[in-house]
Amino acid sequence: MKSIEGENLILKQVEEKDAEYISKWFSDKEQNKYMSTFVRTRDHPIEKIREEIINSNENFERLFMIYLKGYCNPIGHCGIDDLDLHDKRGEIFFIIGEKEFQGKGYGKETAKLLLKLGFEKLGLNTLFATATLENVSSIKTLEKVGFKYIGIRREYNFINDKYLDEILFDITRKDYEKNE
Repeated sequence: MKSIEGENLILKQVEEKDAEYISKWFSDKEQNKYMSTFVRTRDHPIEKIREEIINSNENFERLFMIYLKGYCNPIGHCGIDDLDLHDKRGEIFFIIGEKEFQGKGYGKETAKLLLKLGFEKLGLNTLFATATLENVSSIKTLEKVGFKYIGIRREYNFINDKYLDEILFDITRKDYEKNE
C-alpha cells in the first residue's frame, strides 16, 4: 500500500528522502516529550533514520508520511507498528511534526485513516494506542475516533524529572464497524 487518501490528507508510504523530516521532528524535545522512550532518549541523525527506513519490514510495521492536500512537504509521520498479522493486531502512532499544522484536526484524520488501513486493508481485529496522561490532545483524538480506555500503566514514563502515567487504549473491528 503506497498511499491512503482522506478528506484533507494523504498518507504516503515513507521513503528514504523522508528521513530529514523524521529526524527533525524526533529530535525536537518539545515535539517528542510524550513519545516512546525509543524516540525521547536517543539521537536521530538523518543517516540512522534513513537506515531504519531501508530496513523497515512491512510484516511488522507500516510507516507513512502525512501530507496535506495541496502542500508539497509532509506535515507529519504515522503508522502501525508492533504489527502481528497472525493475531491480527497492531499499535498506531502519529505526530503532526510541523507546528503550524497542529491543533487543526489533522491528528484525528490521520488516526481515522490508520483505522481504515488496519481494519479494511490489513484485516486486523484490534488496534492499540497509548498516550501519556499529560498528552491531553492525543487522548482526546483517540477517544474521538473510537478508541476505548482499557487501563493505565502507573508512573510508566520518566519525563521532565517526574514519573507520568500512561493510558492504554484499544479499538476492535466490531467497535470500528459500529462507528462507521
